[in-house]
Order: sequence, then structure tokens, then C-alpha cells
Amino acid sequence: MSDGIARRGRVVLSAQLVVGAVSAGLAFVYAGRDSFYGVVGGSLIAVTLMLVLGYTMRKASELAVESPQTSMNVMYVGAVVRFVLVLVLFGIALGGLKLSALYTVAGFVIVMIVGVLASRGRDSGRPVSKTD
Repeated sequence: MSDGIARRGRVVLSAQLVVGAVSAGLAFVYAGRDSFYGVVGGSLIAVTLMLVLGYTMRKASELAVESPQTSMNVMYVGAVVRFVLVLVLFGIALGGLKLSALYTVAGFVIVMIVGVLASRGRDSGRPVSKTD
């Protein structure tokens, strides 16, 4: 099961990176350097959250066979970690680096939407023999 999660994670990461790069390029062409930095910052926040989610899901799926309760706890702790991480990363981006709020949030939202859409599909992550 963990292999399927890793495979799906690579597809999502690729889609997010491509859309983030295209969005940043368009922001640079149409709105300048400050918007470019904002979109890159928002995109990096979204990609970081996706990487943390993938790690949490792989850990939980490995533990699910031996201890379903521990697996569930790992997922809950992962959700808390992602929530705190998004607050900290936005605080750094907006407060510390003084990135444009509009473009940072826009880059984050666009890349998160792409991540959700890329994670859906026919490939559920399960082995082919188990999907019939």
C-alpha cells in the first residue's frame, strides 16, 4: 500500500511543481518581481504541506496492519502538525519575508487545488489486482 501512496505522491508533487512554476512565471510577466516572490512562497508552502501529508500517510499505512489505533493516531498528529506548519510558514512568508499577501495566498490556493485534483483519479494507489 505504501508504494501506491508514494506513486500517487510523485504525481501530485509533479503537478504542483509544474503549476507553481507556470503561475510564478505568469505573475512575473504580468505583475512584476514582488508578485513572483509571493506566488513562489505560496507554492512552496503548499508543496511542503503535501510532502508532510505524504510522509504521514506512508507511516500510517505501514502501521495500519499491526496497530490500527496507532495508525489513526499518526494521522491525527499529522493533521495537527500540518495545521501548525501552515500557520508558521505563512507567518514567515508574510511577516518575516514581507511577501505580497495577495500573491502568496493565491499561489498557495492554486497549488493546493491542483494537488487535490491530481490526487483524484483512477489510480487509487492500491495494487492492480486489488482494484477489480
